[in-house]
This record gives sequence, C-alpha cells and structure tokens, in this order.
Amino acid sequence: MPEQAGSIGDTYNRNGSETRHRHWKPVVRGGFLALAVGLLASACGSGTKAATPPATTNAVKCTSSAPGGVLSTACDTQPATAQLTGAGANSISPFFTRAFFDYNKANSGVTVNYTPAGSSVGVTDIEQNTVQFGDSEVPIPVPASGSAGSILQIPVDLGGVALSYNLPGVSTGLKLDGPTLAGIFLGKITKWNDSAIAALNSKVKLPDLAIVAVHRADSSGPGYDLDQYLIDTGGSAWTTAVGTKASTHWPVASVGVGEQLNTGLATYVQQTAGALGYVEFAYALEAKFTNVAVKNKSGAYVVPTQASIAAAASATSDLSASNFNIVDGPGAATYPLANLSWTLIYQKQSSTPVGVALGHLFDWVTTTGQQQAGALGYSPLPPNAVSLAHQTLLQMQTSTGAPVFTG
Repeated sequence: MPEQAGSIGDTYNRNGSETRHRHWKPVVRGGFLALAVGLLASACGSGTKAATPPATTNAVKCTSSAPGGVLSTACDTQPATAQLTGAGANSISPFFTRAFFDYNKANSGVTVNYTPAGSSVGVTDIEQNTVQFGDSEVPIPVPASGSAGSILQIPVDLGGVALSYNLPGVSTGLKLDGPTLAGIFLGKITKWNDSAIAALNSKVKLPDLAIVAVHRADSSGPGYDLDQYLIDTGGSAWTTAVGTKASTHWPVASVGVGEQLNTGLATYVQQTAGALGYVEFAYALEAKFTNVAVKNKSGAYVVPTQASIAAAASATSDLSASNFNIVDGPGAATYPLANLSWTLIYQKQSSTPVGVALGHLFDWVTTTGQQQAGALGYSPLPPNAVSLAHQTLLQMQTSTGAPVFTG
C-alpha cells in the first residue's frame, strides 16, 4: 500500500480520549508532525529590518499586504522565532503537511508541531489551552470558549465524504440514494442485488453478495455528514430509528462493522468483498477506491470530485461556525456529502508574537496554501470561506484586548 503524507482519519470523542490507529505507513512518526514554518518578512519600507517585539498593547501597524495572504504584514512585532503546537483532525493531516511544507520554503523561524490524533483531541487540547490551535471537522457550539477565554473558529479546508465500496465485477457506475443508503446502514437491505439497489442501477450487473456496512467506531465528522444526509433524505425509516439531530457518534453501531479512524475503515473496505463504508475523499482518492454516485438535492447522481465538492460550499450563504452545514446543497453538479474543517484558536493571545505567527500562518493556509488542495483530494476554499477566515483572524486580540491585526 502506498505511503501517505500523514495518517488520515479523525476522532471526535467528547471525553477527549486520544485514539490512534495505523494500518498504512504514515510519514508522521512519534505521534506528531513537526514542520518548520516561518513568518512573512516585514514590509515597513525598503531595507527596514523587523524590530524586537515592543511591550505595547497597540494593534500591529501595517503598510502592505503579506505575500499570498489577505492580512497586512506586521511591522512592529516580528518575532525571530516562535513555536506553535496544534492537534486535531486526522483527515486534514495531508493538507496541513503540504501547506506547512510550502510555507516553510518561503519562510523560516517558526516551528509547528501538529498532532493528527483526531478532532476530539484538538477540541479538548484547545479548550484546556495546551496547544496554540486545534482542528475539528465539526465546529464546537457557538459561542465557543475554553479555559483561556473565547475561541475563534476558522474554515481552513474543504473536503468530502466518499462512500467507497468493494464490489467484485462493479468498477464504476453504482448509484445510491438516501432511502437505499438508510436501508443498508439500518440493516434492512442486506444483499447487493436487492431490488431497491437494482431499481437504481439497471445497467449494472449486481452480484448476489452480502453487503458489509462499515461505519466509524470512533466519533467522526464524516459520520456526522452521512447522518445529516440520511436525516435529510433517508425518509422516516432513518429518522424514526435515530432521530433528527445529526451526531458525530454513528447512531446505528449495532449494524455492520465498526472501525477506528479513516485508516481503519478504509483498510477494511479494501480487504473485504461486499463492503461499503464512508471515508474522507482525500483518503479514498489516494487509495484509488471506487465511490458511489450519491443522489443530490437536484435529483442528480454525483460522485465526489474536486469540482463537485467545491460546488457544495460556494452555494452556501451566511457561512459561519454556527451555520456550517453544507450537506445536500443545491445545484445539479453538487456532491451532497461535503464538509469544512475548522481551526480553533483563542481570541485573546497571551503572547502577541505568537498571535502574529498564528495569524500569518493561517492567513497563508487559507489563501496561497489552498493551491495544493486539489492534488490531495480537497477543494480550494471558495471566496465566502476565505472571507470568513479573514474576518475571523481580524478578531484576534492581545492579552489586553487590543487588536493584533489592523486589516
């Protein structure tokens, strides 16, 4: 199996327990990803060097835009070095790896240690103020806060949830809708040649093979998205069984097989004939999985691609950490199982130099850093998400409440 640029998958255990699961060789070793990244050069005037961070509560004074970003360049506070630590979603690890690497090629002096141990770890760690940033596929309830005050939530990544299958003789063309998927994951449709599946796939020769429905044993953002899709489209059978509020805990754990993280689920699907499971599209793409064309709101059957995932977010109005659901969005070309990942940072930064470092890093990640998204199975953030990221970063404050950036 191919080596991955980071272990993919996520955990969203509300008790904060850290779940590790490795089936494929990750580049990440020792439980963390250490990448050197740097601050953008100060631009206070030709030939002017950055000054030592002064003891001031004034906003950072700026004179020009940072290359590749939307925040202005810091002139008054430019630390020579800074150490940033983060933890969170496994699913974003390949993107963070590439983005941080590219940032490092143009900048130096700041070290980022990111632990891709799962969304729940990222949430717990930022709430307990043991990291400078966390990452989660599902934002925490707004208003968000932790032990060090209010928490800002920044959209940094746009991905999708692939329904990947291992069906001998069927390499493409499989279509499924909400009621059929609900029947499969409720254990009511148990054979691939069931009449409900056959009715949607008249041109596909379906084998007389048992369906093995695979779900996440740990809490997850992909599970949340599929649950939301089935609440919206699966009919009364699903909502009667699980309710009408989506959960990061898979609601029908007694049906099928549960596996830890995207890594465990994807490995099981790859090794098991008849299996069907949900995984982050970046992982499915790297593994060369075959994916279901899922029926969207317009009635079209769409497979996950960079373009179809991008369409889901660009059509969303009033995007925010409290209005983050982009499942089953409008548009004939829209893939209905798309999601955003969110980076969590404290609004008030106890260290202004660290705040400047964080602001510039995620300013870059949400702009120039998005150029690598497509090759990794993600879609670049649409303008509405970039704008939200910018406006959120501008809310960052020093320990005394003064703005870190002036815009």
